[in-house]
Amino acid sequence: MADVKKEINEVIQELEKRGINVNSHITNDTRGLGDVVEQVLEKFGVTQDNFKKWFNLKECNCTKRKKWLNGLFSWKVKNK
Repeated sequence: MADVKKEINEVIQELEKRGINVNSHITNDTRGLGDVVEQVLEKFGVTQDNFKKWFNLKECNCTKRKKWLNGLFSWKVKNK
């Protein structure tokens, strides 16, 4: 178990060196897993509106899932 903790800490330290930290999702210059999933699905025509239409839903909670995923896995991006 100690080896696993050591490896995880090394990964966290490397991410922090690259400017990625636990609070990254709080700023405007972040991107997260929810953003990536949304972009990929949109490429295949799976949008919130289409999803609701296909399954006859009033609400799909897609935005809530996106925010949840972004909160779990987010990283800083450099704005150009």
